Amino acid sequence: MAQATESEYVTLESSDGFQFVIHREAAMLSGTVKNMLSSSGQFTETTEGIIHFRDIKAVILEKVCQYWYYKARYLNSVTEIPHFDIEPEYALETLMAADFLDIFILVHEKLRV
Repeated sequence: MAQATESEYVTLESSDGFQFVIHREAAMLSGTVKNMLSSSGQFTETTEGIIHFRDIKAVILEKVCQYWYYKARYLNSVTEIPHFDIEPEYALETLMAADFLDIFILVHEKLRV
């Protein structure tokens, strides 16, 4: 199998078994994911480009993936940044996942719960 560093994509698997294949560049906006994918050891995450999240459900991981693409799109933007909506019933779990994944929410980003 090819090294994950050669792939443009990574696979993220939720605790309930759903898989999300996203651009490596977007996933690397997470400090935690970046460390997992760029470690020098022979870890599964590094060699296969697959990360299993035992404590993050699919509905939350999907929102996290959407946020990474939102952040990548509007990073360094000088135009008006639209709101990023988070459903109130998922706000706490999404915040906990963001904390675990070391996702910094920029002050100018407009999150709406």
